[in-house]
Amino acid sequence: MMLARTSSRRAFLKTAITAAATAPFISRGAESDGFEIGLVADAQYADVEAKGTRFYRQSIGKLGAAVDHFNGRDLAFCVHLGDLIDREWKSFDEITQPLVRSRHRWHQLLGNHDFDVIDELKSGVPKRLGMPWRYGSFVHGQFRFVVLDTNDVSTYAHAAGTAERSAAERELASVKECKLRQAQPWNGAIGTTQLAWLDRTCAEARAAGQKVIIFAHHPVFPDNEHNLWNAADVLTTLDRHPHVVAWLNGHNHAGNYGERNGVHFVTMHGMVETADTTAFATASFIGDRMSITGHGREPSRELKFRA
Repeated sequence: MMLARTSSRRAFLKTAITAAATAPFISRGAESDGFEIGLVADAQYADVEAKGTRFYRQSIGKLGAAVDHFNGRDLAFCVHLGDLIDREWKSFDEITQPLVRSRHRWHQLLGNHDFDVIDELKSGVPKRLGMPWRYGSFVHGQFRFVVLDTNDVSTYAHAAGTAERSAAERELASVKECKLRQAQPWNGAIGTTQLAWLDRTCAEARAAGQKVIIFAHHPVFPDNEHNLWNAADVLTTLDRHPHVVAWLNGHNHAGNYGERNGVHFVTMHGMVETADTTAFATASFIGDRMSITGHGREPSRELKFRA
């Protein structure tokens, strides 16, 4: 599922990470005993000097340490919430190395910096990450996990001159006219097709008696300059589905948390930040709650689900 390279070593790495991404999803332990997952956001690796608080090269060691910790636990799966790289296609070759030694399946999300490559390669980013789709869902236990593409409508994820880029430029101009604080070029929106899919998927999960956990790169709540351009539309969609219990995202490296209408909105801290600290977590789903155990700068949280 990844673009071909000439190096046999790189070919091995790509084969291994693809196998991890597409391996059969196996439940671990009885559903009544709950399960645990691994969470990372914004490793954002690049082989460049640090800038401000972002130490790009250190992300390989930080992600490797997180993988080692996860390997010592019986996890159902792991998730990286977008921005695996900061820039350049070659960055994928290095930052995927720690994932090769993971014994767990990883779900990758698309982040804005993952598209900071030349236009000719933008469409190949999902495949390079071993993703079977730009957005989709899967079931584990009594939960439906929804993976969103919050770069759907954006000025950075589509090549110049395409209809998608032009539409995104018009949308950004529109939200700027509305003076929304999230009217920033590093944000995007969920398009109408994907938003309708989200609505249907949540309805299907409710009919099946499943709680819904949403994974995204961009936040939608609390109000913040990092939020999706159409955060209000997304929240209106979520309001129609009382079995949606949590939204987990990255993008805002400072982290954030808010509760709205019974839904927990958790923004994970960015791993790339600071020279000598990290940020990752495990989340346990037992009964009526999610218990997040944070490491480094990521705080621990006990979040009870609404009935």
